[in-house]
Amino acid sequence: MTLGSKFVSEITIYFPPVSLDDLAEIRRLIESAVACLWEPGEAVNELVVAINEAVTNVLVHGYQGQPGQMVVKVSRDNATLMVRLHDQAWPFDPTAVPPPDITLPLSQRQPGGMGVHLMRQFCHQIQHQVRPEGGNELKLVKLIEP
Repeated sequence: MTLGSKFVSEITIYFPPVSLDDLAEIRRLIESAVACLWEPGEAVNELVVAINEAVTNVLVHGYQGQPGQMVVKVSRDNATLMVRLHDQAWPFDPTAVPPPDITLPLSQRQPGGMGVHLMRQFCHQIQHQVRPEGGNELKLVKLIEP
């Protein structure tokens, strides 16, 4: 099997305890995984940004800035890319974060929420659930026009 093969349908990346210092490497690995499943382009770039924001939220809010383990599964079904992010962090549901008021000037906005806003803008579906064995599963779905 080669990179970019149309026969690859799912890639799983296991991250040992990682921290915010590892974000660049995590992003590089996720970009590579997504590129194996779909041609590079704007839609793929948007999905990578959404995943990066989700990973950042897990590290900041779920693991409260401490290192933690994660598993990222990226899969393709026809023109749909799906990402499942598993962690063992405290429950944090980004779908419950209220949308920011982006009509306000920056100086008047409350901090936070922009990462979740980007996830919502760049994905067609976002679902969160607390896993029975503990931790969270976040599912991001991106429909790609061929």
